[in-house]
Amino acid sequence: MSSSHNENMIEELAKDYADYAKVNLSMKQFHETIEDVMIRLEEFQSIVGMVQAESSECMNEHIPRIRHMRKELVTLCRKIDALEHVLIAANVSLTALETAVDTAEAELGVTDRFFEKISGICDRKQTTASI
Repeated sequence: MSSSHNENMIEELAKDYADYAKVNLSMKQFHETIEDVMIRLEEFQSIVGMVQAESSECMNEHIPRIRHMRKELVTLCRKIDALEHVLIAANVSLTALETAVDTAEAELGVTDRFFEKISGICDRKQTTASI
């Protein structure tokens, strides 16, 4: 074999080894990336596990308390509903009273100035009574 043929074979072999090394370097980066993703996946899995554990603990602890308080909450809601009905009735009565007072004032010719005078007299009496 000629020396040029040997040199060509050596160059070809060197190129093959260089290509193999390049592939190994890229494979190394690929493996490092895979390992990094696996580590992050394990971290995520542990976080999910902690969240599930806390959620389960919360459910086991708070759901019975909520069920226990349900009766009290229903009673409180009924009282609030009853209070709303009382307020509505009071509002209707107050509106009717205001209408009746306005009608009476109009029929008797009473003005707001008259009430200011009466109010001033009442305020003076309260001031002297408290002294």
